[in-house]
Amino acid sequence: MHDLENLSKDIERMKSRYLKYLREKEKARKRRQDVLLTPKDKEILIESFVIASLIENFISKTISKLI
Repeated sequence: MHDLENLSKDIERMKSRYLKYLREKEKARKRRQDVLLTPKDKEILIESFVIASLIENFISKTISKLI
């Protein structure tokens, strides 16, 4: 009976360690996923920079004409 209790405790400890391991792996996967950009994400990012640059140039030219 005592051996069954010890075995049960060992199984619970192993289960706990395994769940912790899975959580850490999931966190690492999410961090990698957050860092990596898909080709569509890269395209959107480049387009955003181009649009921002055009807007900045337009505003600069407008202000220089007003001054």
